[in-house]
Order: sequence, then C-alpha cells, then structure tokens
Amino acid sequence: MSAWLVPVSRYLRFAQSSGRTVESAFGKLQDAALGGRLGRVICEVRGPLVDVTAGDQMWFYTDDLDAGVFAFGKARRPTKAKKPTVTVTIDRTRTRVLAADPLPAVTIRRWVPELRQGAVSLDLRPRALTVLEGWQRERADRDAEMLGGLGVTTWRAAIKGTGARQPARDDVYGPIARLLRSQDFAIGMYDGHGAEPWLVARRVRDLVVIDVERTRGLRARTAALSAIGALREFKWRIERESVRELRLRGSLWMAFVNKPHEDVVTFLEDEEVLVSWQQRNGAVELTDRSKQRWYQYLGVR
Repeated sequence: MSAWLVPVSRYLRFAQSSGRTVESAFGKLQDAALGGRLGRVICEVRGPLVDVTAGDQMWFYTDDLDAGVFAFGKARRPTKAKKPTVTVTIDRTRTRVLAADPLPAVTIRRWVPELRQGAVSLDLRPRALTVLEGWQRERADRDAEMLGGLGVTTWRAAIKGTGARQPARDDVYGPIARLLRSQDFAIGMYDGHGAEPWLVARRVRDLVVIDVERTRGLRARTAALSAIGALREFKWRIERESVRELRLRGSLWMAFVNKPHEDVVTFLEDEEVLVSWQQRNGAVELTDRSKQRWYQYLGVR
C-alpha cells in the first residue's frame, strides 16, 4: 500500500454520496466535510498517479486561503477507460478533523517542495508522511500538554461540535486558527470571562489571547474598550500567577469583523494590542503596524 499527496486542481472532482458535485473552494469543501457530506473524490489518472492501486492512502491539499491538507481517503481500483480515473472514498471521521484543523500549507510545503507541480508519492517523502500522520494522531495531545493549566478547551475538543457555532466554521475564529497553526501554535478556546470565547494560543513561552469583536461603529469602540481590562487581567494572571514557572510572555489581539474607527486602531496599537479585521475573501489580515509587531516578536521561530 502506498500513500499520495494530491493538490486540488481541475483534474479532481469532489462529490457528495448522492453524486452532487462540491465546489473546490476550501470553504465549500470544509463545510461539506464538517457536515459529513463529502463522500468521494474522482481523480484523473495523470502523471505519478498512474501508479495508484486499490487501497492506497490519498491525502488532499489545497493552497486556497493557504489552508493545507484537509481530507483523507482510500483509493478504489482505477478504471481502464481511455481516460482512466480513480475514485477515492473519503474517510469521514479523519477528514472531519483535518477539515476543521488542516495541516498548514506552509508546513507541508517544507517537506514536499514539489507539491505545486502535482501529485506526489509519499513513498518518496517518508518524513512528510510521518508529519501528516503525527498531525492527525498527536496534535490533540500536544495541544493539551501545551495548554494545560491555562483553563482553556483545546481546539480539537472545541471542534467536535456539529452545530452552526462550530468554531472552525466561524468566519473569524477559523482563519485566525489557521494562521496560528501555520506559526506552530497550540490553540484553544477560553470562555471563562462571560462574553464571547477568546482564542488562546501558546508556542513555548509565547502566549497570544485573541478577543473577537463583531459589532461596528461606536458599539465596536465601546466593546473594544470594555474588553481591554478583562484581556489584560487574564494576561497578567497567566504570566504571574497560574503557571509562573513557564515564564510566559503574553500578547493581546483584537480581531474585528468590520474595520473599526482609525482612532480605535491607533489607541489599541499604542497599547501594544494587535489589531485585525476580515478581508473580502474571509482571510484575516493584521494592520501594517500590527503585522510588523507580530513578525518582530511572534514570527516563526
């Protein structure tokens, strides 16, 4: 049995069990996977895939929104038509975890630099296969170890829900979680302050606490100023009381759905709070000043 890493392209068709096609944009594929509707993938047998056989493992990757590896299945026997295809049966349980918490594109590209050229046999990249399997099987335990004592629910535990409030489906939490994962953070949710849950991320000594603000205009300003005190208290408590031996260095981040007033942004950044708001494509984008601070203090180690 072999393993393959296959990028999304026009040579693949994702389908529900009913046969209805699923659009190849990451948001559509993620929604179908999390809802248990993604059933199979039909791949044209091209290039290295001519060596695919029944039972082979198939990992699927997309660079849309830089999401990464989001689905897993097993190949059936390829057809023998003039233009052969192979149908991959999606493993719904494993794919649901990957779709909610993809192995970041930037991570897998380090191990498989030729991925942009098409499907890759992981038999030739055994370390990449180890990384993929480790992400699936070990990430939850690593998160629990990193976030233990902080009073948060790990991301893998939080994404087990199936309702509309599933955080991986959220248009703010989801993109930020993927950004943090690409920077090798363990992530979780904290709801002990009585308002909308915060995202909490840790990487070694770095701790980031993210507050989401969904209001706009004057209400956004009021909500942001109101949240500052609770955020700073949480940061102070984590740094000095709960896990003092870890010597954590906290950073605060406010993620707005809509662009706040310029004075609010300036005030928050003067107070060393990172600021972002959602872009039209749904991606999270830090302000230029916040981005500079991020890469100065929190960029990839």
